[in-house]
Amino acid sequence: MAQAPAEVRDLGTSAADRELLAAFYKNLYLPAFPDADERESLDNIQRYLDKKAAGWYGPNNYHVHVRLEDSELVGGAITDYLAGPNTGVIEFLVASPARRGRGLGRRLLDDAERALAADARAAGAAGLRAVVAEMNDPFRSGLALDSMDPFTRLLIWSGWGYAGLDFPYVQPALSDRQKPVTSLLLAWKPVSETGNAVASATVKQVLHEYMRWAMRIEQPQRSAEFTEMARYLDARTAVPLRPLDHYVGHDEARPLAIREVTANDADLPAVRAVYAAHFADRATALDAEALGRAPAGASTRGADHAHHLWALRATPEAPVAGLASFFTLPEAGFGGYVALAPPLRGTGRLPLLLARIETQMVRDRLGATGWLVECDDAVLARFRGAGFHEVAIPYRQPPLRPGGPAPALHLLYKEFGRAYAPPALAGAALLAALGRIQRVVYGIERPEDNAVCRELASAIDPAAVVPFR
Repeated sequence: MAQAPAEVRDLGTSAADRELLAAFYKNLYLPAFPDADERESLDNIQRYLDKKAAGWYGPNNYHVHVRLEDSELVGGAITDYLAGPNTGVIEFLVASPARRGRGLGRRLLDDAERALAADARAAGAAGLRAVVAEMNDPFRSGLALDSMDPFTRLLIWSGWGYAGLDFPYVQPALSDRQKPVTSLLLAWKPVSETGNAVASATVKQVLHEYMRWAMRIEQPQRSAEFTEMARYLDARTAVPLRPLDHYVGHDEARPLAIREVTANDADLPAVRAVYAAHFADRATALDAEALGRAPAGASTRGADHAHHLWALRATPEAPVAGLASFFTLPEAGFGGYVALAPPLRGTGRLPLLLARIETQMVRDRLGATGWLVECDDAVLARFRGAGFHEVAIPYRQPPLRPGGPAPALHLLYKEFGRAYAPPALAGAALLAALGRIQRVVYGIERPEDNAVCRELASAIDPAAVVPFR
């Protein structure tokens, strides 16, 4: 099928361009930006084009590119060129939903990157240093505030050569009527540089110039958000580049095939065998035959929870070599059992699996923003290394069997996605999460009548922030 004739227009200030900008804004820009705090007004965009025509940007530049195919508006991008750090910025890129899946997004990106490279040459550089793109962090933004699946978006941009700048990025408020946005990340595509990190001074300069020329914050150093990010960057020599696909649990070099185990599933015997080989302590583990039956049954969805039982493989055709069992609840997720056997064990797949679990918890849409796990001394360091923080209270697991023991374990918590400081978890929120876990996971109808649950509740101050070790 022949590709439709295309026209890429770099909008200016003519009446025809203003009309085209208004159509682009109404039909493509607004639907793709459900979060009002993230988007610019049409009046502002028109004003920036007027400033460009008046020469305000100097060696920097600003573009609103729209793409027409067979005279139909099918997509566009808003970009900036920052002469100081010799870096391009993709503020916004959208393809018409009706045209997605046909390579249109990549063509729009190519159009934008070509224009930014031309800006660099016009400013006297041999070529661009890098291109930065701002996008929703799928673990923080919420699926309702996005025009496409944000996990899929990160996989797409990863394939386009972008990686995440691993630092706490916050977009300052774009106007007096808007709020700062903490649910975004900055992606970085090196053009004339290589390596797995970017100098902190470079990132700081990009942020300063991005705020000045793209967000029109005249003195970024007076911005509380810039000041906080600068403080973080000044304490480090470099910012790591985190592969976007790894962040959401995918790595071509370390594939991880996941299959939901349903009732009477053909994979259930193999999953039970892996479970029996890894969880033998009757105080903390179910009988293997109980796996696939309530409460740790096959993957199910209830009104107030979702339970997932996964069979894990190196490839879809390979034998079962691992399992994951976990719950999503409105207050928090809860990790049940995770085990990796050869050829998965010791291959660096655990962080990928944890990211896939968090992805599923977000997609369950029950409202959880973090999750709890119980563990013993043997694996405590492993979970801490994966970003979990230990709750600083004595914790005993509720008995798995009537009259059974309540072993002392560690209780840990992690916010979904990246984090740069211990979580701020309210005691009341932790109590609510534990109460539902006790009812749904452990089958304790009235936790207030259970001695182990009462002992745990007495150690948590509902009016205070939870302490972590």
